[in-house]
Amino acid sequence: MKPTYYYIYTFPDVRGHGPKDRLQTNQTVALVIVIAPKTMDNNMAFLNAEALSAALKDDGKVALSGIYFDLDKDTLRPDSTPALQEVGKLLKNNPGLKVHVVGHTDNQGTVEHNLDLSLRRAQAVAAELQKSYGTDASRIDSFGCGPYSPASSNQNEDGKAKNRRVELVAW
Repeated sequence: MKPTYYYIYTFPDVRGHGPKDRLQTNQTVALVIVIAPKTMDNNMAFLNAEALSAALKDDGKVALSGIYFDLDKDTLRPDSTPALQEVGKLLKNNPGLKVHVVGHTDNQGTVEHNLDLSLRRAQAVAAELQKSYGTDASRIDSFGCGPYSPASSNQNEDGKAKNRRVELVAW
């Protein structure tokens, strides 16, 4: 359960600056602020193995929502496990499927740094699929696009978040 925070401020309205039809001079004003944090929505849906397979058949590629790295790092976070399990299931259920794991970044930082970071992230995903899900190395490789293939505009934070992704591309 996510926390909800309540802040209550009370103060005298000694100058009568409240709405004229509701407050009179020298009344007490109460201000209640409710903050209910939620996870940022990037319009991404978690895809199971069947949906991943369908997307690869229809489009030849699919963005893997649910693959997470810390800022400027290439180590997979533990909360990536459910998405990796579905990719592992996809590859197990489709033994003839070969995929490129393609890393993408936003445009923050230098192009060289982002190309390197995106490649290292793609390599981390490919290595995890081989190590934990038994994917044969001949069926999977990795590539880093850096900022060169954005999914959205890099002009705002929402777009940048959509550009930081890992995709599977069938080959």
